[in-house]
Amino acid sequence: MEKHGVKVVLSDRDGGCSLPPFDTLNLGIALGDTDENVLENMQRLCQSSGLTLPHQAQQVHGISLLHCFGRGEQHETDADILLATEKHVPLAIRTADCLPILLADPEAQVIAAVHAGWRGTVAEIAKVAVSAMLEKGAKAERIMASLGACIGMCCFEVSLDIQQRLLAVAHAEAVRQRDGKAYADLGLANQYQLLASGLLPQHIEATPHCTACQQKPAYFSYRRDAGQTGRQLSIIVLE
Repeated sequence: MEKHGVKVVLSDRDGGCSLPPFDTLNLGIALGDTDENVLENMQRLCQSSGLTLPHQAQQVHGISLLHCFGRGEQHETDADILLATEKHVPLAIRTADCLPILLADPEAQVIAAVHAGWRGTVAEIAKVAVSAMLEKGAKAERIMASLGACIGMCCFEVSLDIQQRLLAVAHAEAVRQRDGKAYADLGLANQYQLLASGLLPQHIEATPHCTACQQKPAYFSYRRDAGQTGRQLSIIVLE
């Protein structure tokens, strides 16, 4: 997206100062890591990427939206979609297996950052985010999407209930059977929703890495580490 004036930054877990089990570039607060470490990690990421502090919200696996303005901050508001309609307003999503979706229509100067776990996917959060962008003047055929790393179908075993709920909102290829168990592809499910919202296939790019089993680069994974882990950050900003 950079050639269109949109900067996207996708972190992994390397390059920070946090100690195990948050080693090393943990960017999630209130997980057991020290606030000082998280702040230092954020400063390192911002400095290396040339960004200012991004906006973040309280992510609750819902579909609520927060419209962000001006200087970045950690909001106390519950929201899994952040939206901005101005330049130099960075938006960030924290993940450790869930899918970060970054959306931009540079012509309309509208961007969004979306936190899509299986609950958000079932609630069609990608469609909700696109609809919010359209209300601000974006055009679906102009919107570009960057999907960051998430837990892959290789590792994301789901229950029969979740399988059925995902199949109701995504293409059948998003859930497959293996050895009598069901495995889901969050990236594919959300790509299906973006296409159904009018985005063009050539405007959607996806990171192929699985957060649970990828080793180089390595990622934080809530499922792999039984909840004792840090968070990646996915940032988008109009420059």
